[in-house]
Amino acid sequence: MLRKFIVLVAALCSLGGCVSTSASTSGEPAAVPATQAPIGLFRATVPGLRAGEELYLPLRALRERFGLDVSTGPDGVVRAGYVADDTPLVKRHDPRGPWLHFAQVDVTTWRRISIGPDGIPLSTYDFGTFQYPVEVAQYGMENYSKWVTTGQESYRAKAETVARWLLEHQDDAGGWPVPFAYSYREGLAGELRAGWYSGMAQGIGAAFLAKMRARTGETRYGDAALRALRPLRTEVARGGVLRRFEDRFDWFEEYPTPTPTHVLNGHLFALIGVHDVGELTGDAAAKDMFRRGLATLDRMLPLYDLSSRTSYDLLHYTRTPATAPNPARWSYHSLHVTQLSALNAITGGRYRAIEQRWLGYLDGKALPGN
Repeated sequence: MLRKFIVLVAALCSLGGCVSTSASTSGEPAAVPATQAPIGLFRATVPGLRAGEELYLPLRALRERFGLDVSTGPDGVVRAGYVADDTPLVKRHDPRGPWLHFAQVDVTTWRRISIGPDGIPLSTYDFGTFQYPVEVAQYGMENYSKWVTTGQESYRAKAETVARWLLEHQDDAGGWPVPFAYSYREGLAGELRAGWYSGMAQGIGAAFLAKMRARTGETRYGDAALRALRPLRTEVARGGVLRRFEDRFDWFEEYPTPTPTHVLNGHLFALIGVHDVGELTGDAAAKDMFRRGLATLDRMLPLYDLSSRTSYDLLHYTRTPATAPNPARWSYHSLHVTQLSALNAITGGRYRAIEQRWLGYLDGKALPGN
């Protein structure tokens, strides 16, 4: 495939000049002058160079035409790929240990994020600045993971700040209301009024608090973790985040919009969070929620596979009239792989084949045609 060829290009040069080599009669490589050679790349023509039998593409064609990240490493080698860094893979999942790859995460570097004077992340949008429970919970999980990894008290202090915020802002239904209205994909799935819950915030927040209970011994954290599961057991029509795909498979909606979105990364975060709550508290209901969630993935994971990358959501399946699939950005596709690796560590490899196939997509290994 042409895409595979592009990804595996070993020699790239600028349009300013290029040299190819071939054997000369003296045994020394002979310089071959480069000439301009326009290259038809699908339906676009890009400037290129020909040097002998070799054709060379400019780096910007890889960036613009294929969405590749192109960079030069400290060794001087130019590398092109769909993501700049290796995808983190979870080999062992300990509910008491760092969460997934979060010991390497830095929430403060994310787009829109700043840390407020109270130590809680602020998320700034074009319609305002808010404390968004999804990102607050992730900031807590980052600092918990760094605390248990390094033992540094500065991370403990930040984690405890987030834990106190979650206790103070949890409502009577066990949720953390999102303080702004939201229109998912410009309204394709309908509108969310301020005060909605996110399954992703509930799952990560619950797991974070259960971890803090196990680490500090403070029972109030464990109690709040169990309360946080209530919206995950409450159907969207009743104000929660639970949907039943095909009327029988439990799904935790990151965005509980009128039209189901089934955002994959949000559900996977919530499901792994539910697992940790069950393991750390012994709660039978949480353990049953996790078992049901795995049965859901058995049915639904194949629906996200677009043969060369994953879909971010299933709106193309749930919406009438139908919309085009929403391919995940490569950073989100990489996250899907990380999340599956964690589930494989938990289940003993239940989704190993899917993890490996999706990991291959990051190397340009699309599924073959029929």
